[in-house]
Amino acid sequence: MMTLKIKWLKIFLAIVLCLSGVGCMKPILTSEPPPSHEPFATPRILASMQLTEQGKSLLNAGKPDAAIRAFERAINLNPGNGENYYYLSEGWLQKGEAKQAKEFNHLAEIYLGEYPDWTVHIARQKDRIEELEK
Repeated sequence: MMTLKIKWLKIFLAIVLCLSGVGCMKPILTSEPPPSHEPFATPRILASMQLTEQGKSLLNAGKPDAAIRAFERAINLNPGNGENYYYLSEGWLQKGEAKQAKEFNHLAEIYLGEYPDWTVHIARQKDRIEELEK
């Protein structure tokens, strides 16, 4: 009789411990994404963005060589930013180098192809490259 009470007591304690632990746990599935361990704008990304802006200013000033260098440095810091490939293609277009412009236009299309606004810009740039090739 005593062993039966001990057995039921062990089962009861096991159930209580399991249930009390479950109530304190955070839900495994949530609607929010898990917090990131890295900040969104890392120093590398910020430096890349500054170089992108610098390169755009240089393109607007008609200095494609300096702009190309700025975009190449930006790509080294953040290769996933497709804007740099687009603007690098613009730099090569300004220099009249269709082959180089075409390569970077293709990379811009890979990185930015899912964004409708960029798709239009990339297509227009591609048309200008094809005109240059004639």
